[in-house]
Order: sequence, then C-alpha cells, then structure tokens
Amino acid sequence: MSPDVMNRHEYEFDKIVIGSTLSALIYCYFNSVPLIYNNERKPMFFDFFDPDLSLEKLHMEPQQFNLKGLESDKIVGHSKLQMWERLMFVLSLSGQVPMSDKARNIRVEDGNILKITTKKFRMIKARFNKLIIFDNENIEGIGVPKAKVNKFKVIDWVDVKSGMAHDYDFFETNSDFVKEIYFYPSKRFDGSINRKDLASVSYLGENQLKNFETSDTYAKFKILKIMKKAGIRGARNGRDFNNPEKYKYYAVKVEPRKREVFKLSSDLYEDTEDIIFDYRTAEEIYVDSTKQKSYALKLNELVARK
Repeated sequence: MSPDVMNRHEYEFDKIVIGSTLSALIYCYFNSVPLIYNNERKPMFFDFFDPDLSLEKLHMEPQQFNLKGLESDKIVGHSKLQMWERLMFVLSLSGQVPMSDKARNIRVEDGNILKITTKKFRMIKARFNKLIIFDNENIEGIGVPKAKVNKFKVIDWVDVKSGMAHDYDFFETNSDFVKEIYFYPSKRFDGSINRKDLASVSYLGENQLKNFETSDTYAKFKILKIMKKAGIRGARNGRDFNNPEKYKYYAVKVEPRKREVFKLSSDLYEDTEDIIFDYRTAEEIYVDSTKQKSYALKLNELVARK
C-alpha cells in the first residue's frame, strides 16, 4: 500500500492490541487479533521460561539449558526471545501486524479512534470496538495512571577486554545492584565461541538511576570483584620467572559499552468500557489460552515442522 493511500485509508477493527511484549504477541496469536507494534520490547537473550512449562500449544519442542554459575548451576527452559521472534514472524506473515514497526506515536481519541503517527510522520487512522493495551509507552489520550511504576530494570552491556575465556554462564548476587551477570559469546569477534562479553542486570528505583553509586562505573567495579572472586583471570602474560612451569596472567579488564533502562512493568490504568489494560505475564496468558483455528496457527505449524 502506497503512503498516500495509507494516509487516506481508515482502518476498522473489532478488537486490536497495542504492544510489542511477548505477552502481547501470545495474546494476538491465540485470539487472532491484529497488533499495533508501539515499542521495541523484545525479551533478552537471558530470558527463559520455567523448564517445567510445556509449550506444546505453540508447537515448540521441550528445551532445557544448564547455566553454569559460581555457587550452583541453574536449569532453564525455552528461550523467550526465540518464541518472540517466531510469533512476530508468523503474525506478520498472517497479516496481523498491519503497520509493521512503523508506529512512532499513538493517540486515542473520542469515538474509539486511534491516530497513529508513523516513523516518517505520516498519519494513519483506525477505529476499534475494543482496544487492549499491553504497553502504554508512546500512547496519548488514555488518561492519568492510577499508579506509576517507579522500579526499573537496568542492563549494563559490558565488553570484556581481558578475562573472556571461562566456563561460567551467569552469576547472581544478593543485591539489587548488579543482581545478575550473564555471559554470552562476544559478537566483536567473528566466529567466537570461547570469548565472552557480559550483561549486568540491576533493579533500581527512580532516584537510584541518578546516583553515582549505582552508575555503570560502579557496576564495572562490582563486576570485576565478582569475576576475580570466581577465579577468572586475564590473558596469559608469559611464564613465571621463578617457576617456568607456571604462567602469569594479566588482570581482568572490562569496559562498559551501553546502559539500557526499562520500567519493570507498565503504569497502572483503570479499564473503561472499550479499553482494557492487560498486565498479565507471558506465562499467565499462555496458560489461559486455548488453540483456535487461524492462519497464524497454520503458519506456525509449518514453521515447527522444519
């Protein structure tokens, strides 16, 4: 559809979902509802389902991964990122993502009208009978929240300059600051599987985001301390002069690359007759859902056979 036609055309939907979380995608898949993609909210590579949760309804084979930790290992189930990518693929092919990822801003107006501004600043109109919102980011006209969420998930992406080779997959601490550390094969080297970078996850309040004591610099110091405690060493630095049978090693060195901050959940709003705010987790929606015949379901079955 050309941009000019999109500008003149007014979409009409019985039900429509706004959101880009895994919860939104699972709901749209099982209920054959179109999706307006309003924000980049993919799961992270370290987000997994419980290993005991069967995903048979989505035609996903059982999977279990053992993550090697410092004090104990952790067994996890299917990757949430992999499910997100699968569902976005089949929903897009089945025509349930009518505006792709073009939505930049959404305004809800009287008369059950959505005015959607695209990334190229074109306006698209859509009418609905029922609107279901999973993520209120980039949405206007939905009133004032009854409660605001002031807890944030902070991810510090860190490049490991020395100390990349080890067997660990994750570390966990008793503090909300640098609560978890996840290691992954570095993408800075082609074909690297034995050299790892890391992502640190913290859970902070709004005021803590501005404190130097919870900055990415302090996160770096804490990460170094944890890695050294685990016995991780830097690259070899020749043999020990006093004992040629032993090697010397450089110190572990890490460098913060990027910090991302996400609200732990959406602000809380009151439902209206025509607008519903859905705060359920992906697991809750999946368990509550039942299979229905749809084009997306047929496509997913074909994908699963490959």
